[in-house]
Amino acid sequence: MENILKINDIEYDMSSPNGVEFRNQYIKSFGDEILPAVKTKWNHINGFYLELDSNTDHNFLVKIFDNDNNLIYETYLKNNMFCKTNREYYNGIRYEVYYNDNLIFEETINFKNKKVYIAFDSASLGDTISWVPYCEEFRKKHNCEVVVSTFQNHLFEKSYPNLTFIRPGEIVHNIHALFNIGWFYNDKKEPEYPQIIPLQKAITNILGMEFKEVKSKVYFEPKKRPFDEKYICIATNSTAGCKLWNNPNGWVELVEYLINRGYKVINISKDGDKIPGVINLEDDTLPNTMNVIYHSDFVIGLSSGLSWLSWGMDKHVVMISNFTEPDHEFTTNCTRITNPSVCNGCWNNPMFKFDKGDWYWCPEHKGTERQFECHKSITSQMVIKNILKLLR
Repeated sequence: MENILKINDIEYDMSSPNGVEFRNQYIKSFGDEILPAVKTKWNHINGFYLELDSNTDHNFLVKIFDNDNNLIYETYLKNNMFCKTNREYYNGIRYEVYYNDNLIFEETINFKNKKVYIAFDSASLGDTISWVPYCEEFRKKHNCEVVVSTFQNHLFEKSYPNLTFIRPGEIVHNIHALFNIGWFYNDKKEPEYPQIIPLQKAITNILGMEFKEVKSKVYFEPKKRPFDEKYICIATNSTAGCKLWNNPNGWVELVEYLINRGYKVINISKDGDKIPGVINLEDDTLPNTMNVIYHSDFVIGLSSGLSWLSWGMDKHVVMISNFTEPDHEFTTNCTRITNPSVCNGCWNNPMFKFDKGDWYWCPEHKGTERQFECHKSITSQMVIKNILKLLR
């Protein structure tokens, strides 16, 4: 430990402000050079910012490292000068300040008792539900105050009382850190290509946390049961053609089977669908949809926001999704329907980037007979076989 000075069995950290002051007094008695005093100010608002305050006009070498001890930035600063890293995501920060090759100050930053602002870039229901629990995990890990902006605050304000929720774009004062959460395809904003990782890992990567699946807690106050009979919810629509169950007979045959088993079938998708025997919701507001989900036996859906919403409400989800890898969405309280024998998983293939403007996006087989074969190949019998244990 080269920065430790031991005198009379007492160890002094020479890189700390008190250590530098002691060292100056010690050296002064022998006529050696006095080391300058340095104070610092920092924040981590879209990158790590460091400002120096010194009693001299000397040059100081500044080195900034992350938790993996990677040198991510190095520069020379004088009094009242500052630097800022291009890297915006967080993976721990330790910085060192040198004067004439002497390490005179170092610090590993922490957010204890500080205010951190986490802003969601995406308005997607699924993204929001998947990411919110990690704001609470960050708060607990760093023992800090966390302010969160989402487009769906009403779903979480009572479930996470220790978080402060605000509207997107609202100004927050006196923050020490700001982290924007989203899919950016920018290695300065996130360390991994977002499509190749689980959706929830997008936020743990940006916040510098170990990834493990954490279930979201969506707040809901149940109302009167909407149907006396037992029923199952289905969600047939989504935001892209590749997400749909593109087997033309799939939903029709599945619904016929469920009705024959004594179930009502309620379509909770906002646009509904013309499937024989299905009840489409007249009131498709979110509170009513959530009430219908709450009282159902389970939900059969796609890789979509309604599946994430149902999961956040502790409802078992049967997910028909073969265009994503099995760990891209949630894996708990879920029965996943796939067919690995055909083309699948294109969403998580780093060779492809989803084009949200192309409803028919199918990167390998668009315009051929194999377009959307990942879902066309999933039959109603495959789904029925997997849900038998859920039926009563």
